[in-house]
Amino acid sequence: MNLPTLASVLASRKLPGLDGFRMIAVMAVVLAHSGVGSFFSARHGVAGFFVLSGFLITWLLLKEHEKAGRISLRDFYMRRSLRIFPAYYVFLFASIGWDLFRGNDDIKDVILPGLFYLMNYYNALEGHSTSSLAHLWSLAIEEQFYLLWPLAFIFLIQRGKNFVISFLVVVSIIVMVWRTYSFSILDFGTSYVYNASDTRFDNLAIGCALAFLLEKKYFLELADKLSSRFWMPLITLVLLTISRQVTGSDYTYGLAFTVDAILLGVLLLQLMRLSQGRVWSWLNHPISVYLGLISYPIYLWHVWGIQAGNKLNFLPESLQLVAGVVISCMLAALSYHLLEKRFLSLKHKYERAKVGSNLTLAAVKSENSMSAAFEKGRSS
Repeated sequence: MNLPTLASVLASRKLPGLDGFRMIAVMAVVLAHSGVGSFFSARHGVAGFFVLSGFLITWLLLKEHEKAGRISLRDFYMRRSLRIFPAYYVFLFASIGWDLFRGNDDIKDVILPGLFYLMNYYNALEGHSTSSLAHLWSLAIEEQFYLLWPLAFIFLIQRGKNFVISFLVVVSIIVMVWRTYSFSILDFGTSYVYNASDTRFDNLAIGCALAFLLEKKYFLELADKLSSRFWMPLITLVLLTISRQVTGSDYTYGLAFTVDAILLGVLLLQLMRLSQGRVWSWLNHPISVYLGLISYPIYLWHVWGIQAGNKLNFLPESLQLVAGVVISCMLAALSYHLLEKRFLSLKHKYERAKVGSNLTLAAVKSENSMSAAFEKGRSS
């Protein structure tokens, strides 16, 4: 089977392989928090979500800007709110109530950080709490990104796309240098550099840059070469594993986060294209797609699921692990079908209207023919 080019894959209505990528990332986190040393670590799972978020949000902003010539902040924030807030706050209040019921007083210290998406800086400054909210640090980073990046995008895009790419590269380097300096010189400690937005934004910025670079012919040609054989993602995974195994905290909490994000960006492109082939087609299997679809509530509820599995002392440890994963998925499915879908059905009210007749095809093709191919796919 001849693989489609990445340009034609990007022109699809629904980008393939992304739900499978989400499934891998969230299961890496769940397994790691269950005490299993997985090949694809929790560190890589979280970073994978950051890279994917940066890429997808920027990709959608680029398409909206090319179609309408502007970005509707109101529509963007409403779509994000409908997607994120209902599941988040139901989990938040359920966790607060449960921790208070079981006498975990640590929850009292994190109620306000949890309410206002500041859990990452609480963890950074105070260390991870033992509450049910400690893992919300990564969602706080993403929410801060959702709040700030559209505003920055609107300002930066006026300077041209090449300027934005340069800006994102420079920002990634600055964050990497700052993280290394704050850990190795200022001795801020592992909690700060792992949790703070100012030391993790390079992961998101690399995803943002990826969306812009995919509108460049030279980058598409490079990406096609890196995804031309079914075994290439295995090389990327081996490199991620090597990065994880490198000893020395100065690397682990300095350069490694940036290296990981670049490799995860490569893996993302490889899986999008190769999921159209036979070997990696399982990424688009209905089970993979479904688990990717509910990856957000899985991440929210997996701590509950793992704890519930560990309570099943009559089972062998291996089956307790399986039970914890299954319970996590069941809680996530309940969250998605009983709660989230009701709010997601309202998102269409805040989608951009179709392009008006005054927006010419030439304007849409401002960067290259790939953008035009995307528009064709969208309108078919």
